[in-house]
Amino acid sequence: MKNPQFAIVSWQEILEPIRAELELVEERFRSELVSSVPEVTAIGQYLQVSGGKRLRPSLLLLAAKLAGGAKPPAISLAAVVEMIHTATLVHDDVIDGADLRRGSPSTNSRWGNHTSVLAGDWLYMQTFRIALQERNFRVLDILIDLTQLMVEGELIQWGMLGRLDLTVEEHLDLVYRKTACLFEACTRLGAVLARQDAQTENRLAEYGRNLGMAFQLVDDLLDFTASEAVLGKPVGSDLREGKVTLPLIYLLARCTPDTYRKIASVVQNHRFQAMSWEDLLGFLWQYNIPEAVKQRAQLYSQNALKCLEGFPDSSSKRALFALPDFIINREH
Repeated sequence: MKNPQFAIVSWQEILEPIRAELELVEERFRSELVSSVPEVTAIGQYLQVSGGKRLRPSLLLLAAKLAGGAKPPAISLAAVVEMIHTATLVHDDVIDGADLRRGSPSTNSRWGNHTSVLAGDWLYMQTFRIALQERNFRVLDILIDLTQLMVEGELIQWGMLGRLDLTVEEHLDLVYRKTACLFEACTRLGAVLARQDAQTENRLAEYGRNLGMAFQLVDDLLDFTASEAVLGKPVGSDLREGKVTLPLIYLLARCTPDTYRKIASVVQNHRFQAMSWEDLLGFLWQYNIPEAVKQRAQLYSQNALKCLEGFPDSSSKRALFALPDFIINREH
């Protein structure tokens, strides 16, 4: 599926077709974070400045551009999906008790859990206020379904904490609910705004879903293999919180009974006592776990690329074609 015609390697090159639109999204995002409650405005501005790649709004804009979508609605909904993503990060950090997010103190560590949860709720409600202005029931259906899936994902994950018998299929379902469904909604919304037929809408949605699956699997792996300075939060956070992700599922299926017991102790006690972090990393490499996870992510990446077949060549198509490789090979 490689094609030199689509050789875009940097994030800045990927964003080039939508650079002007992204600036408008950033302005809209900033303006919609203002509340009559000072704490909500302060948290919103803090989150907006802390940035991120703006991957999700970029996906919506690129899909809309590929499908010929109208510009003003795409700007509004790109801001909406970034606000939804931001709200989920706020809630996730409260649930996980995280101290850092993107290398800076998390909102809950600065403002406390109570204020952070309510600020996240406010962000969610603000997204639907903006979306309602589009007077498009299809858009609202997509956003409501998305929000329900993500909340269900959080509840399912809570029930999975510490489970050493977690299957690959169970984890992949969680990955879809927690991460990939938002990617899917972004690209689906792009097609909806362009008034595309159901077949085109589903193809773009499938692209987003596969990209999101690949993204999260790489994220699972980076929690083990990246450095804290690059990742922007402590490595091994998932493991210490009792989250069993794909690298650990693969390792538990391949390691010796003695190693299994040691890993189980870390997961159940939320600390490295029976074995060291360095020992765990050694086992990951010994059993070739990083390569196995990347291979699974590559399958999703290839499926995403297939969804672009048939679309005419354009700068937005080249950007979407470059995204899977960028995501597979990212370091944070």
